[in-house]
Amino acid sequence: MIDATRTLAAARKIEVIMTAGIVILIGFACIGAVASVVSPTELAESIAHRAGYVTAPLVLWQSLALIAILGAHLALWLALLFVARRLFRQLRQGNPAAAVQSARWVAYLLWIMLAWGLASQALASVAATWGYPEGSRVLSIAFGTPQISVAFSALIASFMAQAFALGAELWQDHREVI
Repeated sequence: MIDATRTLAAARKIEVIMTAGIVILIGFACIGAVASVVSPTELAESIAHRAGYVTAPLVLWQSLALIAILGAHLALWLALLFVARRLFRQLRQGNPAAAVQSARWVAYLLWIMLAWGLASQALASVAATWGYPEGSRVLSIAFGTPQISVAFSALIASFMAQAFALGAELWQDHREVI
């Protein structure tokens, strides 16, 4: 007989980690929301500086654009963590068939994160450098280590979704035999 105790315990631990990640990201989102109301330009200049842009003073639309881009990143990460937590909860509860759908959503969200990461980099570079003199503005499009890491993660998640589907079928067959 198959003993799934260790797997179920590991799923519970990872579910707790995902919950902690959600709490931390919600905390950052709340801090960001307060900062965007209190001092949107200062927050946006900090975002631009951390992205590597020495900014001229930003106007309001540039600040709001950079804050919105960061907010979209946070929203995507939150969605990914919520779906991943649901995936591990379903595994812990012994419901592999439902976990298959969650695993597919994790893969889809990772592909969306990759596309958004590339698009947001271009949008952020334009917003951050719009105040530069003509000829000095930047449109940055790059495919580096972070994007390659997300692409590999998405590929692995896509494969894992297929493996979960096969595992769910085998688990169901095992239950029917016993």
